[in-house]
Amino acid sequence: MGALNRLAGLGGCELIANTTERTGKNYDMIAIQEDTVIATLTGTKGDSDKTATNFLTTIGLGSATLKQGLIIAVPAGSFIDTLELTSGSVMAYKASEQ
Repeated sequence: MGALNRLAGLGGCELIANTTERTGKNYDMIAIQEDTVIATLTGTKGDSDKTATNFLTTIGLGSATLKQGLIIAVPAGSFIDTLELTSGSVMAYKASEQ
């Protein structure tokens, strides 16, 4: 996937403004719309094995309150497949290629 396609969000996006768990997704970037706490942020690494990973741990987010305006992108080739909020809202950008 080209960097320009990723930055432009050419895969589309989804506003998430509740605590309903999203599964089976292929997000590669999220933008925090208001102060937000993320409960679950898991997916696959961009390695050849598509290793499962917990991005809250690998990116170092933990259970911190993320401030409005923050953009979180997973490493190139990685995808977020499960996202659940504790509070707040995010715009989740879908990967344009899988």
